[in-house]
Amino acid sequence: MLNKILRSINKFSTVYPKRNFNIDYLQDVEIITRDYYGSLRNILKSFSNHKINLYDIETLKLNRTAKGQKIVVKLTFEKVEDYKFNELVFDLQQRYDEVVIDNDSQIPTVPWYPRNDEDLKTIGLIMQVNEENNQDHPQFKDQEYRKRREEIAKISQAHMVGEPVPYINYTQQEEETWKKIYTILRGKVDQVMSQRYLNNLAKIENALGFKYKIPQLRDIDAYLKAETGFRIKATHGILSQREFLNSLGHRVFCCTQYIRHHSTPEYTPEPDIVHELVGHVPLFADKEVADLSQEIGILSCGAEQKDLSRLGTLYWFTLEFGACKENGQIKGYGAGIASSIGECEHFPKAKYEKFDPFVHADRAYPIQTVQPTYMYTENFEEAMQNLIIFGKSLQKPFGLYYDHIERELKATRRIKTHLNSQ
Repeated sequence: MLNKILRSINKFSTVYPKRNFNIDYLQDVEIITRDYYGSLRNILKSFSNHKINLYDIETLKLNRTAKGQKIVVKLTFEKVEDYKFNELVFDLQQRYDEVVIDNDSQIPTVPWYPRNDEDLKTIGLIMQVNEENNQDHPQFKDQEYRKRREEIAKISQAHMVGEPVPYINYTQQEEETWKKIYTILRGKVDQVMSQRYLNNLAKIENALGFKYKIPQLRDIDAYLKAETGFRIKATHGILSQREFLNSLGHRVFCCTQYIRHHSTPEYTPEPDIVHELVGHVPLFADKEVADLSQEIGILSCGAEQKDLSRLGTLYWFTLEFGACKENGQIKGYGAGIASSIGECEHFPKAKYEKFDPFVHADRAYPIQTVQPTYMYTENFEEAMQNLIIFGKSLQKPFGLYYDHIERELKATRRIKTHLNSQ
């Protein structure tokens, strides 16, 4: 209904300033109201009565699943004299419960995050991270392996979101490594992983031939787009936590293309294409799990470092090592379980705790050993609702919503960003 009303309005300026930036000659008013027939028309009537010309108008839905939908209406207009502005605000405050004003002095400054596909092109360039894994492992000491890995990494790093993912011509040794570890893992996951994971893995196997060769990320990208709208960004190695999580907010998965060292196919001290494809891809092909991933990603955008770390921990206890109830049994769904022989063997003997983001966001966890405890959820709708509630507790001075049509993260108010403490 709101879209129909918007299309019928022809008296607004065709000048649309770049959203969410501080523009001196404009100001915003943000109104939160119920989504009822005529709600937007009533808001516009107030502006008409006060003879204030609008430059831009945006509507965003607040709650994702609950009934009684509320919307945010953000109206941008040219600055007017104080008395005229105060009269407008007073009028709106009499009619609506929540009216937020963006004064110049109140524009918040938050850590930079990618707003759209153009911004995503900087992933891996702006913020760097040092690899701090086991330097004694063969894949760090074998110079021939390092040379090959750097060759693949260079190709991956040049990839931009939205462009075709480059093909990698894998060597016979790399293909043999894939077949060996995939055969072992395939026998393990049947015992410990959830049926939703196994169903998606079987579909992908049939579609892309996982059993016989290393799949190309270009084919994975096409498959995920069709299933859940997730996309692949090839990357050269470990990204910063902020970059990786921010990308998920756009339904973009940053994925390596190199494979672990052939001498130790059972273990890798850092993520490789086995971990990415066997662990993560079946999850991103599942709509509920994909939505959960994106929610964590959206919450990470613009989050201060402390909150970012807490969200990273929640990602660890869900998408990496999460478990769920299934027919009265606890089964794994996390990528770190599915892609690790050690985790698969340990999972049935481990401890389990009911997932609570308020409790587990501050829980420490081991990185180079199996997890002592796995967090489980009764169902993914419950996990999503708990995550949304947790998100409201974060110290973020604005809301963010993903526009699937424009592929853009839109803020509920004007903000400034910085690149400090990334």
